[in-house]
Amino acid sequence: MVTKDYILIVISSCALILSLISLIVTLVQKNRETKRTIKKTLADALESITKIGIENAKLKGADDYTSDVKIQLRRSYNFQRRVQIAHADFLVQKYDSIATDIDCAVLAVGYSIIGEQDIAELYWNKAIAKSKSSYIKFINYRGYGSYLFAIGKENIGRQMFYEAINLISGKNDEDRYQLVDTYLMLADLELVHGTIEDIDFCITKAMEANHSIMNPQKKNELHSRIRLLLDKRKD
Repeated sequence: MVTKDYILIVISSCALILSLISLIVTLVQKNRETKRTIKKTLADALESITKIGIENAKLKGADDYTSDVKIQLRRSYNFQRRVQIAHADFLVQKYDSIATDIDCAVLAVGYSIIGEQDIAELYWNKAIAKSKSSYIKFINYRGYGSYLFAIGKENIGRQMFYEAINLISGKNDEDRYQLVDTYLMLADLELVHGTIEDIDFCITKAMEANHSIMNPQKKNELHSRIRLLLDKRKD
């Protein structure tokens, strides 16, 4: 084999390598573009679900909420919600790695509104599993706990709140504020679903945590909420 042949082989090999690199780069770019498109489509569907919820809340505040026109409008909103939920659900199921915890939480709330409680619970658990930090997981545990109370699963809901509480260190004012806020949230739910002992326990823990808060503005705000809760308890 002469030198010319070697040169041709080297050139051909280089051309092949460059072609492969170009193909890989193209595929990577295409994959990224596809992911961006899917993420944008998912975000749009979830935003629509949220906006429909806001519009429904506005309807509930209207004086003529039960009028024929408002009833038809509510039905239209509910239909739109179901369409967007189905669309978002399809994308999350097919491209799970793209979905975030908040995507799953929005779907969980959406499914609970349309009465699909089993799927709602599944998405709450996905939201918790996808939480990227202790604080985000704390927020999702609280959301799931509130949801469970609403559907009559108080014991599991209570457990979720304590899972959330266990994630708060209490080493700074923000942590202590969140701790008090969580106990007050749970106490509010216990007013409807729990016993006097459950309510008093939450209020006592809230008062203990609030006592250690240094910021006077936060402390006074939470103290007012505790007083309001104590008044509710008396009623």
